Amino acid sequence: MWHLESLAADVEKKVLGLLPARGGSRGIPGKNVRPLNGRPLIGWAGEALSASSSVRRAICSTDDDEIARAAAASGLEVPWIRPAEISQDTSLVVDVILHALDALAREGDSDYDYVALVQATSPTVTAGDIDAAVAMAIAKQADTVVTGFHAGQRHPATMFSLSADDEVTWLLDAEQRMSRRQDLPDYFIRTGLVYVISTETLIQRRSIYGERIFCLVVSEERALTIDEERDFQMAEFLLRR
Repeated sequence: MWHLESLAADVEKKVLGLLPARGGSRGIPGKNVRPLNGRPLIGWAGEALSASSSVRRAICSTDDDEIARAAAASGLEVPWIRPAEISQDTSLVVDVILHALDALAREGDSDYDYVALVQATSPTVTAGDIDAAVAMAIAKQADTVVTGFHAGQRHPATMFSLSADDEVTWLLDAEQRMSRRQDLPDYFIRTGLVYVISTETLIQRRSIYGERIFCLVVSEERALTIDEERDFQMAEFLLRR
């Protein structure tokens, strides 16, 4: 298991903290600024990113004035309003990140080694999560660090797809499916709590995923992403504890 202390104290990298948040949520209108236990949803991740000791700057990229105000109240910089052409349902997060890096470079702030990406829909993220993910990226010389939790009973050995007439196609072969549970390898499910991506990967591959990918393991309950109404209810419970 990864420990933050594993990072050598003399290793320094320039890290940009970035929280992208778009105004036009379809599933839950106004989701990013909806109150959650006394603050806007974006405020939880925004405060965590602002408190991270690993990032040089903590910035929100948004196309929405109300989100911009809420982000600024959480301690984030909002140096620009994101262009509409990269603020659509179909826009890719890598394009948002590259826009941020380019905008900063035009202001004379360049040469970032990594981007720590946090999402407004992850209210359980902490500054400690961000610092640990950055530390892992630097120590492992990672292209990408993701977060994930143990799959537990949702093991690929139990999974299958269905055809149009409901015929089963197993994900794993028969030998793997028939193995004893204790003999099966551990599997993990990626979550969006925090990503750390090298700028080299972002620029050269135009992707948040490079070749050397590592995972910071978190608990399943802290891997919550706000997508539906019931997720808000779960978040309210978790954040009250």
